[in-house]
This record gives sequence, structure tokens and C-alpha cells, in this order.
Amino acid sequence: MRPTIHVTNVTNTMRAGLSRARQRRTLATNAWDNMKQGRWILLLLLALLMAEGVRGENIARIDRIQPQALEQQAGQRAGLFSERRFESGGASMRVIGNGAWRITPRPGVREPLLVFYHPYTARISVQEPPGAAVRRQDIFSPDLDPRYSRRALVFPLSGDGPVHVMVEGARYPLRVAVEPGPAYAAADLWHVRLVLPAVGVVLGVSLAVLLFWAMLRDRVYLLYAGAMLFQLLYALCSYGEAYAWPGLSMLARFGAQGIWAVGTLATILLVYLWLDYAGLRKVTPRLAAAVRVVGAYGCGLTLVLLVSPWPADKAWFPDIANALFLLTNAIALVTLVVAWRRGQRHAAYVLIAWVPLLAFTMARALRFSVGERAEPWLEYGLPWVQAFTAVVLALGLADRMLTFRRERDRAKAHAERDGLTGVLNRGGIEHRLDWALIERERERMPVSLLFIDLDNFKQINDRHGHALGDACLRAVTRAVSEQFQYGDQLGRLGGEEFVLVLSGVELPAALRIAEQVGARIRRDCANVEGVAVAVTASIGAAQARDGDSVASLIARADQAMYAAKRAGGDRVMAEDAPERVPESTKAPEGASVD
Repeated sequence: MRPTIHVTNVTNTMRAGLSRARQRRTLATNAWDNMKQGRWILLLLLALLMAEGVRGENIARIDRIQPQALEQQAGQRAGLFSERRFESGGASMRVIGNGAWRITPRPGVREPLLVFYHPYTARISVQEPPGAAVRRQDIFSPDLDPRYSRRALVFPLSGDGPVHVMVEGARYPLRVAVEPGPAYAAADLWHVRLVLPAVGVVLGVSLAVLLFWAMLRDRVYLLYAGAMLFQLLYALCSYGEAYAWPGLSMLARFGAQGIWAVGTLATILLVYLWLDYAGLRKVTPRLAAAVRVVGAYGCGLTLVLLVSPWPADKAWFPDIANALFLLTNAIALVTLVVAWRRGQRHAAYVLIAWVPLLAFTMARALRFSVGERAEPWLEYGLPWVQAFTAVVLALGLADRMLTFRRERDRAKAHAERDGLTGVLNRGGIEHRLDWALIERERERMPVSLLFIDLDNFKQINDRHGHALGDACLRAVTRAVSEQFQYGDQLGRLGGEEFVLVLSGVELPAALRIAEQVGARIRRDCANVEGVAVAVTASIGAAQARDGDSVASLIARADQAMYAAKRAGGDRVMAEDAPERVPESTKAPEGASVD
């Protein structure tokens, strides 16, 4: 027998493991199915973006005109990414960094524009032709040409001659091109048309969730709105578009440090959002603590040092912030996967929503760090993936609200149910009756009440024990509920007393229903668990009147029930009906006698 027991244990363990695996697959599948439509829309959009193509640079050559020693002093930095060196120029070069450069456009370009894509923190000075006034631009400048968006710095050229360029404060290699004016204007309009709807989606969903927080006061809604809005603000500041918006242009005076501060705040808010949204503190407490220490406390400390007067040199911040960002995301990714594998449904929503955004963000940063222009699917995919993230997380919030609502309803139903019979308890049935009386006043519909009391129930308990008495109570509730579908209108007041609420039923019809209830109890409860108990019931009926309360209606039905008892039991009596003296005191066969 020992080998058999061992095999059985192993089999049970395998079945339990398979059951948990199926549960995890079900959670992920349900979350994924909720977002299939959004996924296909996103893929279709990215396919359209890939069709845009890449324009030519129209540059004959680029030459360095600053000595190497000065270039090293300029200190081209790219955060965690390797420092890009520019030791050779010529016709093949399309990327420049900090320092002085001479750019020679190709001749024949219509209305040429010198364009520096994604300048970020770079300050660019252009002199063309030599000896002319120097024009300076960065994304924080308030007087940029309003005809173009701020994804690039644009300098109109007067001819095909060489252009002297000075680059300062660049953290990434700059992609430079000479674009035809009309073509660039059309492409820039296409850029705006693609980005603004994504911004509108994030802004609209975030504000809607913020209204939910104002009504429900649940912190997770406030964290969601704050995290999404700061993510959006960070993207707009990085593009430079925020500084052209009314009310946000004031951020330009903070320069790059303002962008860093907004990005750090967004990371901190995301950390607390993940902790609350996916319930990580309960499911993975140790990993959740690590995420909070690195992503919230660590980033918070760097933010305090950034805004404080000491240290005065803030050049250290991007490298430290990038390191904390990567470490936070790595720990959070592991934490969410563990939480999902442990059955946390909402961790799946976070993974589906957040991993694509993280992948696009890292791919875009890597692309810029090597001086490559972002492909259209990457440049425009990022804001739309951010919109996708906002929508998926909002769907997860709706699912979270639905889950809490179901749990609340289950708890409420459990509190309103009688533990023995499963029907409504006294509080539950009185609440239903109160609603029925309110509906009567509003809709002018009749409401009747049956008061059901089992005859000679004490003798059943005394003769056969309380276990059989409990079985008789369950049998009575089954008989009434299954026959007449009154499960949600039947309640147990206590002991062997029940009431049945009949909405829309006048007293004559209520009496006919009461007769059917009594007959069904006699038939189905004659034998319970193989014991002949011949359960019968005395039933009183009353109809609600103007000014009735729950207590007054129950009291009148109770009086009618006692009239039925005094008349010999096992019968139905209406309120105010004359009492009849029983012809015989002989109890029915098989019944107990007081």
C-alpha cells in the first residue's frame, strides 16, 4: 500500500500545480482578451507610421573647426551610454556633437532649412553666411519660429554656402539635415497630427480618472492620474512642445533641470502606483519594499539634491538618475512577474501596459545615444504606446473597481443571509420589504406579506433532535423557493418563523399563493431525511396600506398567523378575517401534539 499512497500524493501535488498554472494562464488570458482591440489598433497605427519613410540629409560634408582639446573640454555626455567621439568629418558624416562645425549643404535644395533633430538640452548657434549675425536656439527659447513644432531646431538658410555651427550642452549626438522648406513643413504637420491625438488620449483618460478620485477618494486613482500626467509632461518637455503651451511655458526657465525633475517625479509616482494598483505589498512584500526603497526613496533623495542649492554642479544628476531608473524598472519587472505568477490579476494589466512603453523608451534612448534618427515607428510609436498604456491601465482600474464591487456584494449578501437556510435573515428581509413599500408609494403597486410559522416545531426538535429540526427548516425553504422562485423574497425572522414578500400581489392573490405554499410544505416535508415528521405551517396574510411601515405590516401578518394557529394550524388566514373554532383537536396523522 505504501507505493500506492506515494503515487497518489505525487499525483495530487501535480494536479495542484497544474491547477495553479491554469489559474495563472486564465488570469493572463482574461486580461489580454480585454485589450485585444487596443492591440490591433496600435499595430495598425505603427504599420502606418512605418510607411512614412526617411528623408535625405542633403549635406555635402561636415567638418570640425574646433581644436580637439576644446572638444574634450566641451564634454559630450550621454548619460549611461558611451561617449560619442567625432574625430573625423567629411561627406559621410551626418552627426555632430558639442563644439564648432562647418556644414556645407548640397546645392539645389528648395528653400533650404538647416534642421537639428531632437536637440533635447543642446544650445545651437548658427552663422550664415560668415560674418553675419549669429542666431541661437534651444527648445527652451520663447521666440522659436511658430510655424514649426519643437521636435527640431530649424534655421532657414539663405543659400548653398557653408554654415558655421556651434553646439553646447548636448547630451546626445545630434542628427543634422538640410531639408526643403515645403517638404519639411508638410512632414512637421504630419508629426503634429500624429502626436496630438495621443496626447489627447492620455490627457482625457487621466482627467476622467482624476474625477473618479474626486468622487471615490481612492488613492490609486490619484496616483494613476498623477503618474500619467507627469509622464505626459515629461514627454512634452523632452520634445520641447510643453514650452509653447500656455501655462507650461514658465517651465522653460528651469531648463534641463526642469525636465529631470519632472521625469523623477513621474518615476516616483509610478512606483507607488504599481504598489497600490497590483497589490504588491501583500503579494510580494520583500520585493515591494526593494522597489519602494530604490524607486521612491532613492529617486526622492536625488530630487531633493537636484532642487537644493548644494551641490551647485548638477552634472552628476543624469547618470545617477538613469542608474536608479534602470534599477527600479528591473526590480519592478521581477516583482510584477512574481506577483502575476502568484495569482495577482492586476499585475498582468501592469505588465501588458508597461513593458511596451519601457521597451519603446529604451529603444528611443539607445537610438539617440548613437546619433541615429529615430525611425517613424519609433518616434511616433512612443506617444501612442504611452496612450496605449494609459488606456490599458484605465481598463485595469475598471476591472479593479468591478472586483471590489463583487467582493462588496458578496460580503453584503453574506451579511444578509441566514447561515442555516441560505435565505435572507431578519435584517435582509426587512430591507427588501422596506424597498417594496417604497416602490408601492412610488409606483402605486400592491404589496402583500405572508407570515409562515411551522406547526409543532418544538416537538420535532424534542423528539428527533436539533439536527433534524435544522433539516426541516432547510426543507421548508427549498419547498418555497424552488416551487415559486421566491428565493430573494423569502426571509427567516428567527426560529421557525418565515416571511414571504409578494410585490405586485393583492390580498386575494396572496391568499391563493399561501394555500399553494402550505400544500407544498405538507407534500415535500412529510418525510425529511427518512423520518416521518409531517411538517405543516400556519400562514397569515396581510396587504400593505397607506402609511404602513415594515414593522406594522409584519405585525398585522403575524396577528393573522396567530389566528390560523388558534383555528387549529395548517391553514391560511387573512388579516381582519373572523376566527373559526377548529372542529377537531385531533392532529393530522404523524404530527406531534403539544
